[in-house]
Amino acid sequence: MSRFLFTLTFLIASQLFAQRQLIDKVVAVVDDEVILASELQQYVYFEAQNLKITPQSDPDEFAKIEKRVLEALINQKILLAQAKLDSIVIDDSQVEQTLDQQIQERAQQAGGEQELEKYLGKSIKEIRKLYRANVKKQLLTQRIQSSRFNDFKISRSEVENFFENNKDSLPEVGTSINISQILVEIKPGKEAFEESRKTAVILLDSIRKGADFAQLAKIFSGDPGSGKKGGDLGWYNRSDFVKEFAEAAVRLEPGEISDVVRTEFGYHIIQMIEKNVEKIHVRHILISVPTTPQDKTAAKERLEKIRQDIVDDKITFEKAALQYSDDPAKKGNLGNLGWIEIATFQDKSFLKVSQSLAIGEISQPFETNFGFHILKLNDKREQRKLNLKEDWQNIESMALRQKQFKEMEKWIVQIRSKFYVDVRL
Repeated sequence: MSRFLFTLTFLIASQLFAQRQLIDKVVAVVDDEVILASELQQYVYFEAQNLKITPQSDPDEFAKIEKRVLEALINQKILLAQAKLDSIVIDDSQVEQTLDQQIQERAQQAGGEQELEKYLGKSIKEIRKLYRANVKKQLLTQRIQSSRFNDFKISRSEVENFFENNKDSLPEVGTSINISQILVEIKPGKEAFEESRKTAVILLDSIRKGADFAQLAKIFSGDPGSGKKGGDLGWYNRSDFVKEFAEAAVRLEPGEISDVVRTEFGYHIIQMIEKNVEKIHVRHILISVPTTPQDKTAAKERLEKIRQDIVDDKITFEKAALQYSDDPAKKGNLGNLGWIEIATFQDKSFLKVSQSLAIGEISQPFETNFGFHILKLNDKREQRKLNLKEDWQNIESMALRQKQFKEMEKWIVQIRSKFYVDVRL
């Protein structure tokens, strides 16, 4: 099965589909799933575009792509049919969480939700509705693959053989930089926390006097995922929640409502809907704590002071990252983000600042959606070929993926006979 199917972004596929007026027909049937001509063509054109091939420039190669993509789609449908046989279930809450994450990522790439809506010609609500079923299928296929192939191991000799057999076709490493960062988040002050707490107390009092919890959640909750669903979070393991939320929630019986609970996200009012031994089903209202311009100024000034202490040799960058950075990975890497290909940067601010630095230089504070950052450029490498010494981990991952992929192909051939497959193209 072609690996591109699992990394294809619906953003580009949608645009391609919108650009082509297709008369739909069924090109294949797998079990009780159909593959339509429109579905096949949007994937084919995406793959062809990546390879810079058109039906006019290379009709034979284009036909091969179409055949390869159809086989990949059939295999995907076989995996879905096997997942159904294995009774694999994906919670609706997981689907919504993944859908939220993917839409947020696409919106960030497009420059915001409004730009994404303009780009696709659909509202966010319509985008969610259009792709919900696809996300669920994606999660099902990932679940069945991980359950069977994630435990695979690969030996050193297998990695070396993979490299020798494929080194001429492996992608080159683009121009890369090794950078470290210190992040200072913009955090709300005491006054903002107190105002948000008062709002939560007023809402809790209204609920206890008979106000509709779900309606208040839709109006006031700062949780964009659950707010529009009346605060419903669905089923989750208790360990999936932050400590304060979980401790308050597990004490509740069905129908009961908590007092106001403070977490790192703000103030919550929690209602238990139902629970079992392992999981709980709750809804909540989140009153977020907004930041002010004064909070932003304080964060920037704090980072400026940290930077000056590093420049004055009062503290090393690494110690400052461990002591002051709000980056959750700081304990493991002391602020070092490792080697990053410049072409993979998604945040334009990071790219612009990192490219302006000389090796050893520390940037001035700059702002992103995460807060204020300073970067230190540790080293830089120009574009080069992969080699075992410097890129072992990357090559090992490629070799392992190839091994998993080949084993999965063998397994799909074995199980294919269990399902009805009719190719009509």
